[in-house]
Amino acid sequence: MNYSNSKLSTYETCPWKFKLAYIDGIKVEEEGIEAFLGSRFHEAMEQLYKELRFRTMTLDEVKAYYEKKWRENFHEKVVIVAPGRTADDYFRLGLKYIEDYYRHYYPFNQNRVLGLEQFIEIEFEGKRRYILQGYVDRIDLTPEGVFEIHDYKTSSSLPEQAQADADRQLALYQLGVKKKWPWAEKFRLVWHYVAFDLEISSTRTPEKLEELKKEIVELIEKIEADREFPPRESLLCNWCAFWDYCPLKKHEAALEKLPANEYLNEEGVALVNKYIEYLNQKREAEAELEKLKEAIINYAERNKISRVMGSEFHLTLSKQERLKIPNAGDEKRVLLENLIRQAGLWDRLSSLDRYALEKAIKFRQLDAQLLEKVLELVTKETQIALFTGKNEGPSD
Repeated sequence: MNYSNSKLSTYETCPWKFKLAYIDGIKVEEEGIEAFLGSRFHEAMEQLYKELRFRTMTLDEVKAYYEKKWRENFHEKVVIVAPGRTADDYFRLGLKYIEDYYRHYYPFNQNRVLGLEQFIEIEFEGKRRYILQGYVDRIDLTPEGVFEIHDYKTSSSLPEQAQADADRQLALYQLGVKKKWPWAEKFRLVWHYVAFDLEISSTRTPEKLEELKKEIVELIEKIEADREFPPRESLLCNWCAFWDYCPLKKHEAALEKLPANEYLNEEGVALVNKYIEYLNQKREAEAELEKLKEAIINYAERNKISRVMGSEFHLTLSKQERLKIPNAGDEKRVLLENLIRQAGLWDRLSSLDRYALEKAIKFRQLDAQLLEKVLELVTKETQIALFTGKNEGPSD
């Protein structure tokens, strides 16, 4: 598989979505309105700078091109998540972005354009050779000889400078541009946040780029060692088009298609509602039991007895002192562990950390020979736990 920054980001956001999109090859028609707007803005900018070789398009021409592309590409599967918003709202938003950008940079002759939607490819060496590909929105050469890598952002949030300095995408593109033109020495990374009519820039040192290469190899090798690709829920799920294939969202997606009069009778809904009903009763009972337990202990201590009689049953109180070991990370825990090690008693008094061992096996952190021996000594069991959560209402 060839990689891209988008693929890597998808895995970091949700391994399950990565699997569906890039391993299983599942295609979905749904598209968020924000992504749709971003694509149309990029097309308008590409046309503006492509035409610049011959002439400078007027603002009205750029807006007309944007509108043409919007009408040609709009489809019924474009999804609007923001309540109360319409496609026309976002269309007008795009027009404003174009107007602001046009007035900010006219007559667009600040630099020499070297490439538009320029394809780049980078090779990384790890356990094998990995290839990462991408398309750069625009590459400029400034009068001072600086190669500028430009990226248009239609996001409604403006990142801090520290976020730009840590951004991976344009730094990777810098590696690709350097491969394409090895004599290039000076680079600047430039993001155009058109919703704010602002640009943010950043640079990378050779040391930072070497660190990035190592991080990319580690991430790719983590992906290729993954055998489970667990779903990961986040706010970004609201813009995900894979709900029908997601174990966390599939039932919710199915329920949204049911008529209101069938919703409460659906088997899963009925089971969860009954479970929560009994769980609430259990919690109330446990709270009452704690109060009774405290009252019984006080009664027994007051009367100097260790057995309290009922009409049919009795309760016997048994006191036992047990050691409470400090939690992991506690300073006392570290001192205790060092003390036991110094006494030569660690092997006898310590125990295996099951969670650490599971992680080492899952992410192939043990060498092959040791892994084989460990797997001969351990068994796997499937444990299923139920966790409750409150559904989001229409006003949430």
